[in-house]
Amino acid sequence: MGKITRMKFFYRRLNFTLFILFIYMLGCSIPIPFAEITKHAHRLINNSPLTVASLMSGVNLQHISLFTVGLNPFMIAMLVIQILTMTRIFYFDTLSLSQMMAAQQVATLILTLIQSAGVTIGLHLTTGLWKTAVVTIILSAGSMFVVWLGLMNMEHGIGGTITIILFNIINLSLPNLIRSVKNLQKMPNGEMWIVVLVVFSFALGIFWIAFNRAYYPIKLINYTLPSHTKPMVLPIGLNMGAMMTIMIGMAILMMPTMLGQYLGPKSIFANITFDATLGGILTFALFYFFTFWQFNPREQAKQLRNENNYILNVRPGKPTQKYLSKRLWVLAFPGALLNAVQLTFGLLALPLLGKFAGFAMIPMNILMVVMFMTGIKDQLMVLFFPGKYRRILKEESQKWSI
Repeated sequence: MGKITRMKFFYRRLNFTLFILFIYMLGCSIPIPFAEITKHAHRLINNSPLTVASLMSGVNLQHISLFTVGLNPFMIAMLVIQILTMTRIFYFDTLSLSQMMAAQQVATLILTLIQSAGVTIGLHLTTGLWKTAVVTIILSAGSMFVVWLGLMNMEHGIGGTITIILFNIINLSLPNLIRSVKNLQKMPNGEMWIVVLVVFSFALGIFWIAFNRAYYPIKLINYTLPSHTKPMVLPIGLNMGAMMTIMIGMAILMMPTMLGQYLGPKSIFANITFDATLGGILTFALFYFFTFWQFNPREQAKQLRNENNYILNVRPGKPTQKYLSKRLWVLAFPGALLNAVQLTFGLLALPLLGKFAGFAMIPMNILMVVMFMTGIKDQLMVLFFPGKYRRILKEESQKWSI
C-alpha cells in the first residue's frame, strides 16, 4: 500500500471516527421522556463515587440522556465472558469465537436492562411502574446503540470503544477542571499553585508513560540454535492489567454504589469510605486477574515448549508455568498497588475537595489518557507502517541479550 493510499485510508477512518463521536455527542444531549432530574439525583451524582465511575466506564451520569448508561454493561459482559473462559466453567473455553461473541451480546443485553433499571430507580428519575419501564427500555436502547457505535468504530474507525471512553473522560472532566482552576486563581498565591499543578501533572504523565513501557526481561534459550546464539527475551509488562482494570473495575463499582442509593443513606453501600475501600480492593484483585489473562503462564509455557525455547535453569512444561506464575505475582504487585491507591484517592477526594473537586480526577485522567493514546498510537503505527511495525515488534522481543 503506497503512502498516498495509506493517507487516504487514514483520513477515511478518521472521518468515520469523528462522525461516530458527533453521533455520540448528539445522543448525550437527547433528553429521556418521563425522566425528571431531581435535587436528589444532582446531589447523588456530585457527592458520590458515581461521578468517577461514570467517567472511566463509558457512562454519562452528569448529563442524563439517551446515552447515559453507555458502554458500562458491555464492559461487564466482557469480564464475565473472560472469567468463564479462563475458569472453563460450562466449557466456555471450547466455544468458537462466533459463539463467544453471541454469548457476550446476550450478556450485554441482560446487563443493560438490569443497569438501566438500576439507574432509573436509584436516581429516582420517575415514579410509577409504567414510566419506570419506559425509561428503562429507552436507556437500554441507547446503551445498545452506543455499543454498536463502538463496534463500528472498531471496524471502520480508529480506537474502537476506547475512543468513545476517552472522549467521555475529556468532555466531562474539562468543565470541572476549569471551574477548579478558576477557584484556585482566587486563592493567595493562586498562580504559583497552578504552576505546581501543571508540573505535577506533567511529571505524573511521564511516570505513567515510563511505567506502561517498563517490563521485566526473561531470557530464553532455543536449543535448536547454535550455542553461541544470543538469548532472546520474553518481556513481562509491569502494568499490563491497568487499562481493563480501570474500565471494567469502574463499571462493576457502579453496582454497589447504585445499590446503596436504592437501600438508603443508612446502607453500608452508601458509605463513601466503604465504597473507596471496596474500589481499592476490587482494583487490586482485577489488576492481577487481567495481568494473568493477558500473560497466561500456562499458555506461555506451552508456546515456549512448542517453539523449542526454555528459560535458563528451568525445565519446560509445568516447571516453566510455575516459574512464570511466581514471577507474575511479584512483578504485578507495584502496578496493582499504584492503580488501587490512585483509584481510592479519586473516590475519596472527589466529594471531599468541594469546589476543587475537579483536581481529584487529574491522576486518573492522566493514567487513562496515557494508556488510551498508547493503544491508538499502536493502531496508527500499524496503519501507516505495517511492515516496519511488525519488524519493530520482532526486534523488541530480541533486543535484550547477555
